[in-house]
Amino acid sequence: MSTRLPIEINPYRLVEQRRILTGQLSLKRLSRIQELASAETGEVFVELEFTETDTGLPTVKGKVKGSVPLQCQRCLESFDYSVDSDVEVILLKSDAEAERLQESHDTWLVEDNTIFLQDFIEDELLLSLPVIARHKNCDLDEAARAVSFDIEVEKEKQKDENENPFAALKGAFKSDES
Repeated sequence: MSTRLPIEINPYRLVEQRRILTGQLSLKRLSRIQELASAETGEVFVELEFTETDTGLPTVKGKVKGSVPLQCQRCLESFDYSVDSDVEVILLKSDAEAERLQESHDTWLVEDNTIFLQDFIEDELLLSLPVIARHKNCDLDEAARAVSFDIEVEKEKQKDENENPFAALKGAFKSDES
């Protein structure tokens, strides 16, 4: 089994042959991941099996594993986000098929009987990344709680000052003097 993945594949031919593709892909080659990553280093391991479902639909099953260097959105430090994503996608030739199956399965529209494997893998990686990247145990958690507590205490002080029981009397005397 080769560690180098092909650039372009005919997935239907691979389904007929019941092929399994395995290999590694450098994060440097994934431009959309590079926009999110905090460093250009790293690789992901890919294993994709081209087969059919029980009902005869062509499908791709497999795994994408590795780590993507991200920047924590709380402390702004870099960390490696571990990816271990299962892939199961039904291959379709038309939008009509996609509309019919999209509610029950993940689908991939195959145009001109080819898939750019790099784009396919990059989409799977993007789906497995968090919306907001942060460490599991970010050091700022405790500091953020302390700041939040201080803000709440200050709001309570302001509220107490605004609810002065004599504030209503002050307004009443001003209206009598006029």
